[in-house]
Amino acid sequence: MKTIYKIVALSVFAALFSACTLDVQDNFEFTPEFLDEDPFSNITAWEFIQSQGTVAILDDQNRKRLNGEKLDFMAAAIKRVGYEDLYNQTTTSDRTYLFLNNNAFTGNNRDRDIIRLVTGNTQGGGSLVNPDTLMASITAPDQINVLKAVLRYNIVSTFVAQVPTLTIFDRDFLFKTFLPTLELDEDGTPIALTNEFADIAFRRDTRWDININNPSSPLPESALGRDFDETVRVHNIVLNNGIGHIMNDLVRFQPYPLYANFPID
Repeated sequence: MKTIYKIVALSVFAALFSACTLDVQDNFEFTPEFLDEDPFSNITAWEFIQSQGTVAILDDQNRKRLNGEKLDFMAAAIKRVGYEDLYNQTTTSDRTYLFLNNNAFTGNNRDRDIIRLVTGNTQGGGSLVNPDTLMASITAPDQINVLKAVLRYNIVSTFVAQVPTLTIFDRDFLFKTFLPTLELDEDGTPIALTNEFADIAFRRDTRWDININNPSSPLPESALGRDFDETVRVHNIVLNNGIGHIMNDLVRFQPYPLYANFPID
């Protein structure tokens, strides 16, 4: 029995000695894989918008409950006014498209919620709706003019990324949109469309968030109403005809209802 104990003890000692004399393992260096890719760089702004619809079950009237972050209403609005070519052009990539999500179209704020702004009626964000049917109900010329003004102000004639375009944080950079400004009389009544295009202001903070039409920007008072600025929801969607940013609410240069009697095209 003593012999067995000795054998076991010698085996344990040999194992411990072997472990102590093993070579030191090389340090493992983890190399992270960084995929520097733009998943939408091969499609246009219009193709991107169409790809961002809500996936949901339709009722018997072809309606569905929309995801507020998606772009169903914007796609329907573009089709309603015939602006597909503006978003689908490929002659230049020097464009910035501000994509207005479903939340920007719904709610109770007459100045900022697009459906209420255009039609005077509120579209609840949680209700069942067919965006194409709703947009098809917009037939009055004044409503079409206002809707066109909204879409044109949200196309910028420069490629605006967080960096390197916005070179300094907490500074406002002005760019031109596709919306002509209005000439107003001394009472603030619109007289005519001008040959100038409306400015829009981009500002980047230290966290790289982009704020549009910040209250400190050098824009007219009509653009800087109470809480009328907006922080971009999703940044830097690189497309083959520009760059896009998703917005959760509307910004403006002049009040959109002023465009009611002025066909832009």
